[in-house]
Amino acid sequence: MRKDASDIVQCKLEDVIPARDRIWWHYPGLRALNLLLLCAIVTDITNGYDGSMLNGLQLLPEWRQFFGSPKGSRLGSISNGVRYGQLAALFITTPLIQRLGRKRPIAIGSVVLLVGVALQAASTNYSMFVIGRLLIGFGNTIQTTACPILISELAHPSQRTQMVGIMNSTGSLGQLIAAWITFKTATMVGSSWTWRLPSALQAVSSLFQLTLCFFVPESPRWLVKNGRVSEARRILCKYHAEGDEDSPLLRFEMSEIENALEIESVEAVTSWMEWIRTPANRHRLWIVTTAGFIIQWCGNALLSYYLHLVLQSIGIFAQRTQLLINGFMSLNGFFWGNFFSQFINRVGRRPLFLVGMTGMLFSIIMLTILTSINTGQNFSNPSLGRATVAMILLFIVFYKMPGPMVNSYVAEIAPFNLRTKAFVIFGFGDALANLFSGYVNPIGLAAIGWRYWIVWCCVLLSNFMIIYFTYPETKNLTLEEVADVFDKKDPTPREVKV
Repeated sequence: MRKDASDIVQCKLEDVIPARDRIWWHYPGLRALNLLLLCAIVTDITNGYDGSMLNGLQLLPEWRQFFGSPKGSRLGSISNGVRYGQLAALFITTPLIQRLGRKRPIAIGSVVLLVGVALQAASTNYSMFVIGRLLIGFGNTIQTTACPILISELAHPSQRTQMVGIMNSTGSLGQLIAAWITFKTATMVGSSWTWRLPSALQAVSSLFQLTLCFFVPESPRWLVKNGRVSEARRILCKYHAEGDEDSPLLRFEMSEIENALEIESVEAVTSWMEWIRTPANRHRLWIVTTAGFIIQWCGNALLSYYLHLVLQSIGIFAQRTQLLINGFMSLNGFFWGNFFSQFINRVGRRPLFLVGMTGMLFSIIMLTILTSINTGQNFSNPSLGRATVAMILLFIVFYKMPGPMVNSYVAEIAPFNLRTKAFVIFGFGDALANLFSGYVNPIGLAAIGWRYWIVWCCVLLSNFMIIYFTYPETKNLTLEEVADVFDKKDPTPREVKV
């Protein structure tokens, strides 16, 4: 029996989501929406592809010879080229996304990235390669800022968190693709195509995104904010309510959006000072700022961009072996990233954060012990090297617990008027953390060897404490209900205008 308006005057999201007896594929509106959202979901492929590709390229003698075997800060500048682009793009992403919506910035970012890929693949010298990587970082940052916002505001509420989680896990797919492409092109001995081809293929995911941007709907929240209420209602009706104009879910979502935007328009100061105006927003600012550092300061950057140095530090020097390890690391990350993304709503955010940090800390402690013993024995015991690789693979398993949900968590805790700014702040933290790692990691590993891992043990312990004491749970709450958590209210049923 259909619920009428009186049934949803006082209700929560879970009260109005219709029960489904079949998987989402059997519902035309939801099926079309999820397929169109692939334009946002695949965005992290570029990030994953980039790190894995650069790992693979550093193992290729043709690449090292062409660019003069870069080391130290010169190698760091290649790694950090995308980070400089990321920092530069963050200055324009907020006005771009606020004025143009969510989907058009994705298209703009894709075009810029494609230009960068062309320069990278066609590079004739070191400077051209770095400039190409800078443009890749610039374009990808526009994409990665807009994409999680579009998914959070457009995906079906019952699938929102999983969709953003899958988006983050596509980074592992990018790693997997790049690792095996470079493994295969390594056989093109003596040809510059051994590194140019992997560089050029980085364009594929952005070409796919650019194409779908012409068809994906705009964010209903952005449309309502800009006075296009009827258009927002049509989108939610078609894709969330399967065309049912009287759907309780449709009425609930429209009321939630309109109520939240009405409150924010009255209370909110749209400047950056809004972040410090209230205790709740200061709490949000702390989380958004620290999250960018936490997810990149786990020791993962060493494995993402300097795997060859790590493997050499544990006595593994053979190129084929290093390429195979790079490939299996990517396969491992792809599997576990997708696996854990399915449990975000079931388990909750805090358990995945805390268990993930604990597991990574254990893995790096064991890696430190094994590497110190292996170094003391002058790498004479192959079993120690294999055990160290096993710890690296275990580390990736635990990293993929919090990894897929960070963007969705940032989107959940930020109110609409601050959501774009939240991703800019998060992006700054992410970029600064990676810039630091890009320059310091190769120097630290070369200077103190296995002892450098102790630094990351301390950082992981600090990450755990920050999350435990300051990160609230947002499981099974709408974007609007999460605000109650920060305002120290129970997310109780709301009066919904119907």
